[in-house]
Amino acid sequence: MRYLIDTCTLIWLATEPNKLSETAREILQNTENDILVSTISAWELALKKDDIVNTNNLEKFVKQACLRHQLTLISPSLSHVCMVKELHFHHKDPFDRLLIATCIVEKIPLISADKKIAQYEIETIW
Repeated sequence: MRYLIDTCTLIWLATEPNKLSETAREILQNTENDILVSTISAWELALKKDDIVNTNNLEKFVKQACLRHQLTLISPSLSHVCMVKELHFHHKDPFDRLLIATCIVEKIPLISADKKIAQYEIETIW
């Protein structure tokens, strides 16, 4: 099955896996699953998370996380971006809104601890 992970899930997977829920850990460790991480998360890390990830080595951090955890890096498509316009404003964060839109277009669940995301018509797993 295919899943998209949000930025916090990526950070925790790479740096503090004990913060992941048991369900998230099981899905992420199952090699039969296709785990996607969006370049949206790298963009968010570049702008907001300098205290967590040294953005001087951001590209290396993301590439190593993808390699170590068998993640597939994807980029937002025009369909993903346009879907954002259709979303209600339950969640104001533009990065999360684009991840939500990606899940809607791709018809895949999002692995996230963010409770606000559950207000959208996507499957969230934590």
